[in-house]
Amino acid sequence: MTAPAPRPSTTVLLVRDGADGLEVLMVVRNERGQYASAMVFPGGGLEVGDGDDAWLDLIDGGGDLDADERARRIAGFRELHEETGLLLLESPRARPRPEEGESFLDLVRRSGGRLDLSAMIPFAHWVTPEGAPKRFDTYFRLCWMTAEMEAISDGRETVAAEWLRPADAVALGASGERNLLFPTKCQLDLLAQSPNVEAAVTAARSRRIVPVSPTVDRRPDGTFLSIPPEAGYPNREFFMGPPRA
Repeated sequence: MTAPAPRPSTTVLLVRDGADGLEVLMVVRNERGQYASAMVFPGGGLEVGDGDDAWLDLIDGGGDLDADERARRIAGFRELHEETGLLLLESPRARPRPEEGESFLDLVRRSGGRLDLSAMIPFAHWVTPEGAPKRFDTYFRLCWMTAEMEAISDGRETVAAEWLRPADAVALGASGERNLLFPTKCQLDLLAQSPNVEAAVTAARSRRIVPVSPTVDRRPDGTFLSIPPEAGYPNREFFMGPPRA
């Protein structure tokens, strides 16, 4: 049986400089679905409208991007708005509330603002391994264009939203207080190496992006998810559970 093709998606690491260092926006998924109650970054699958040519009149910083990458970054801004209410725009006349059935493109057009695609840069690329019930071709993007707005969960896909220092988010996962998925933890480990937004952006721009597809290793001491060393993560294994009886 042929494995299903992974669905293209964008996940956004939205960062800001907090009082005690770098902070990243995290959301908590609802209790249903594949990632029930997981603490993750905002994101989701690409939609047809993300690649609409009409966006060319509403974006900056996308002149050297191919159509696929342009759509990924637009999807990142859309997902941020849908899941947290944040509408990150350059020079908007207003930040209107979305109308019923209104597309993200029409909402941005009505605001009078523009999307700055140069403020959402490559951070990582992960592909769900074959055999998983749902597969995603996920492009992690780092964004630092924050607005003076409060992030609020949408109450459907997400039930909470908060700014956390990367190391604190990892600690919450390690203690069992939060459900932290392996790909999410890996990105947090990288972010934790940067003391502020400027350092995180510099590191992301200089890092070689290696597509990562974790492998499952069953050993006498348990089952682990592993990623290759060339991916550049400080921790390359994740304990999934004890050995099968």
